[in-house]
Amino acid sequence: MPVLEYTRSQGQRLTYTIAYDHGEYFIRRNGILKKSVPDSITAGVNVKEAKPELMLRMAVADIETLVDMDE
Repeated sequence: MPVLEYTRSQGQRLTYTIAYDHGEYFIRRNGILKKSVPDSITAGVNVKEAKPELMLRMAVADIETLVDMDE
């Protein structure tokens, strides 16, 4: 599973770790799980469209807008 370090561009500009793959992604900060999307249905994405690149973009968008997590 690919892993990427991402620093939020606003707010406190904290760094998050995104682990992502086909149909899933997990966001952690300081080793603490902040958001888990374990399958594409949870993300509201068609299984065929849930490629790793899309999952990464969705995770970054969640971090930037703090969807379902705190800063």
